[in-house]
Amino acid sequence: MTTAAKISVTLLDDDDFPTSFQVLSKSFGHDAPLIDIYFPNHDTPSGQARGSARLAAWKQGSEDSTFLKAVLKSGQDGQERIIGLAVWTYMKEPPPADIEKVENVEEVWPDVDDREYMARLWRDYVVPRTKSIEDSAGKGIFVLELLAIHPEYQRLGAGAALVKWGTKAADDKGVKAVVEGTPVARRLYEQCGLVAEIEEMRFDVGEKFVGRRKPNLIFLSREPKS
Repeated sequence: MTTAAKISVTLLDDDDFPTSFQVLSKSFGHDAPLIDIYFPNHDTPSGQARGSARLAAWKQGSEDSTFLKAVLKSGQDGQERIIGLAVWTYMKEPPPADIEKVENVEEVWPDVDDREYMARLWRDYVVPRTKSIEDSAGKGIFVLELLAIHPEYQRLGAGAALVKWGTKAADDKGVKAVVEGTPVARRLYEQCGLVAEIEEMRFDVGEKFVGRRKPNLIFLSREPKS
């Protein structure tokens, strides 16, 4: 049996969130500015507790989002380890441009400047997926909203398995699959059939935040296959 064959993709259980959020934090480290600002202090115990709670609330509050885990089964002791996390959302309506409509902003970002910066990023972040939804003639799109693989278990096939789950779901509905991906993950997405629509997403944060790190994201999409 190959290593890839030992990896399975299943639905994430509610009690998986603490472990899954740790995977998310380790996966991105501090190399992804959007993750750093969206999940404040995600590498600390308190930040991970808050992040886990937000993911759990998201799962409970969205019927259109599917939370997945990639599990690696050890051949020696038969133990299963969560090594990856993905969230796919079927969107038929454009997401709100105002982050206050989707997050408790004062609680998540008590610092006023952090709150304003996140709001500005979010406003630009949702533009490409909004256009894809508007261009879908009412069919909607499948959005890969989150993908994280534990750094010690990358290149084993978990990322591809999580991505392909969503592209198959998109094919089944006859809709486009999209993702706002990092350059590091671009090769994986392209191997799964997604192609770049926007080579570098635009984030206009204004002079006030010129010194802050901005996300470096590519908008990729995949047309459905019959």
